[in-house]
Amino acid sequence: MIQKLREYQFLIYLILTCISTVFFVISANDLVFHNQALIQGSVTLTFLGNWIYWVITLSFIFALFFFYEVYTIFKDTRTFYKLIQSDSKQTFVKNLRKLEKISRKLGPAFARELKNAKEKWNVR
Repeated sequence: MIQKLREYQFLIYLILTCISTVFFVISANDLVFHNQALIQGSVTLTFLGNWIYWVITLSFIFALFFFYEVYTIFKDTRTFYKLIQSDSKQTFVKNLRKLEKISRKLGPAFARELKNAKEKWNVR
């Protein structure tokens, strides 16, 4: 089950980033900006009362956290493909430990690609 989730973790984190950002924008509008277009369109969280302070705080924290996760997955994926598609066996072998770490983190699809690259370069 966890292996299947790892294949979709980028998409899951991206969706959670969007959801928490939407909640942050709505609660920030209710507390700070008071944009009437959103308020009249019934896009408000004022019915929560003082709990809206918790909503804005937690949504801000979650938005930052999930954005960071999306960024690290994107960065690791880019690094993985850059190293896998390298023309140099020395570069591949030198970064093999890093590639194995990234493939464990990102799921079985990346592990299969690493295995294929190891076979291509005849690396154990």
